[in-house]
Amino acid sequence: MEILFISVLALILSFNVGANNAGASMATAYGSNTLSKIKSVSLIFIFVFLGAAFAGEKVIQTVGKEIVNTNLGIVDIKFTFLILLLPILSIAIANILRIPIATTHIVVCTIIGIGLALNSLNSSKVIEITIWWVATPLGLWLVNYLIGKYWYIKIINFLASHSEEQKINRILQYLLISSGCFLAFFAGANNSANAAAPIVARGLVSASDGALIAGLFMALGALFLGGRILETVAKRITDICLIRAISVHLTGGLFLAVASLYGIPISVAEIVTAGIIGFSCASTGFSRTLKKTSVSNILKFWIFAPLSCVVISYIIAEYFLKA
Repeated sequence: MEILFISVLALILSFNVGANNAGASMATAYGSNTLSKIKSVSLIFIFVFLGAAFAGEKVIQTVGKEIVNTNLGIVDIKFTFLILLLPILSIAIANILRIPIATTHIVVCTIIGIGLALNSLNSSKVIEITIWWVATPLGLWLVNYLIGKYWYIKIINFLASHSEEQKINRILQYLLISSGCFLAFFAGANNSANAAAPIVARGLVSASDGALIAGLFMALGALFLGGRILETVAKRITDICLIRAISVHLTGGLFLAVASLYGIPISVAEIVTAGIIGFSCASTGFSRTLKKTSVSNILKFWIFAPLSCVVISYIIAEYFLKA
């Protein structure tokens, strides 16, 4: 019965991760009015599943077996429940509030809290992951800020100098959709670990099967509930044209691809939203961007939610150990 409950929780977590990260994976295509909401989430459904199925194993191994030195599969099963339940509650709250939370951070920080309680934290791996967490959103923000500040107008002028406007616009739309699919593929590859890692560590499924199952339910979550987060990321931060959208897709996808190659779990929602904020800072300025309620809420959640999960999971894990 406990195994069945754990499996159901893993599927629920996968579903919620997919619903929340949908806004990051294809928000720019929707925000630039290239794709409708239903077409956006449908493409996410396909490519998130493919990414998890074909490239999700390495990150699953990292999250499930390398953050703590103790094999979580042989410790008290209550810790597995904690790894699944705490992120489910956090992500569900974020989905209700329509905020693109860093789902990867929530899951990993829950495991970190347990590792601290067990006195078995793999400090070198945690430091490595933390460096990636800081560097990737800053990198996405900086690259897209520089493009928006110094090259965006030049690109617009260059394209405007060509007479075949419809042809150029059509090419840009194809680039946008293909780059969005590229991003969604590696979103599935990287973020399938969020839900699959606990059940893989428990020995319930192999890493490849866990990636496949998690990818399917992430894709379903994106399809059925992804529209709410899509609206926040695409419409409430800054206006997104085709060129800005392609830039965010390509840079975000490249960062995700490299992280997945090294088995590092990073947040899709965080890096893509950081890229969009970079363009907003370039076009409207830092102060006006930060004053936007949607942006300030996103930043607060990015900081507060992961730290809360470390503290809460540590306290609960300590209680389990003493009980």
